[in-house]
Amino acid sequence: MIRRSTTIYISAIIFIVGLLFLFKNEHQVVTRTGTGQNEYVNVDEFGANGDDLKDDSRSIQEAINYSHETKIGKVKLLGNKSYILKKGLVLKEGVELEFGQNTRLRIEGNFQAIDVKKNASISNGVLEIIDANFDSDVIYLDGIQKFWSWDRTQIKNVTLLNTSGSHRGTGLHLYAGGPGQFICFVNFTDIRIAGFHTGVKLEAEKPKDSNKYSFINGNRFINLTLDDCISCIDINSSMSVPNESSGNDFNGLQIQVSKFTKEVITVSGSDNKFEGLIWDAHIVKGNNPIIEFSKESMRNSLYSNIGSNYIRDKGVHNYYSTPEEDTMNSR
Repeated sequence: MIRRSTTIYISAIIFIVGLLFLFKNEHQVVTRTGTGQNEYVNVDEFGANGDDLKDDSRSIQEAINYSHETKIGKVKLLGNKSYILKKGLVLKEGVELEFGQNTRLRIEGNFQAIDVKKNASISNGVLEIIDANFDSDVIYLDGIQKFWSWDRTQIKNVTLLNTSGSHRGTGLHLYAGGPGQFICFVNFTDIRIAGFHTGVKLEAEKPKDSNKYSFINGNRFINLTLDDCISCIDINSSMSVPNESSGNDFNGLQIQVSKFTKEVITVSGSDNKFEGLIWDAHIVKGNNPIIEFSKESMRNSLYSNIGSNYIRDKGVHNYYSTPEEDTMNSR
């Protein structure tokens, strides 16, 4: 009788352990959707919904963490859904955050929405600010990560909107502010930004250690659309080392000025290039200059449809093509 009870007890333990093992494996199979290179993590399996008003921040971050830890490397938010973000995300190294073409991430609150680490990437979808109190960055890259040419960091086919009407916050912010910090050779492709105080900001601050440099150089911004921003592109640095923003290429720009716009392009640094169209510059009050080459600028170039009356040049050897004539500042 005792033996029989012992046997039943052991069998029950084995059965329970087996169920736990199967449950664990089933959870891994569900979250590791697909096979091989097509494998990805679905945020819905971590509790995100996209069809209600619940905060999805924790679920999305858990999906990112799982993708990073298991080396799957891809997280997807699928369908014509609207996920809610009430806390910032850290997009960890080696993880691609991929949205459906019309999937929205609605940002409610005032915080840095997505901190992008080295070798991470974002593609597709809409990141929408719905809170008038928002006054931070939507997508943020920090030079402490030391982004370089062999890294796989990229942002592509993303729309950043501030629909709250506040015209606050920054759509895309690249920052290098400490010794040996840099962001170089990152590609930003097919990005649309509307309704912010600043659309794109490149900011290199002088390190406290005078023997060290911080720089944001050689990045490509391809097919960038900016609409209804107070300041569309702001590059803030010195002309050269120890803190510089140089050799950044803005190609295929489409910039729509609104009644709120005060500055279209403000540039410091050297050898930055801007090519594209600026629409309805006459809307700016008083027909004031909307493009400024600062006194810390040198050899920057602008190819656009804007007349020289809209350009203020305080720098050295900056080149700008205007409808009237090609002009060279050789002071």
